[in-house]
Amino acid sequence: MTSQLIQNAADSTTDRTDSERFPYEGDHAGYALPTATARGVLRPTDTSEAIGAAGSLDCPACDSETTNGAGLFACTDCSWEGTLR
Repeated sequence: MTSQLIQNAADSTTDRTDSERFPYEGDHAGYALPTATARGVLRPTDTSEAIGAAGSLDCPACDSETTNGAGLFACTDCSWEGTLR
């Protein structure tokens, strides 16, 4: 069996189906995606440093923003770094 692309005619009056092109045509906007939430805790690489609050990706030491680089989180303001556990 050979796969073939099916394209509806522009004047087609059929109901909306999965064969429509993305992004959706007309007034159909699609479904809202659920908001992701962090459930882990930021743990420092140095055990003497501060541990984060559950569900927060803010820096545990200074409450500033952290940057995720391949699983290693680092604070943008201070020298705190660690991982999400």
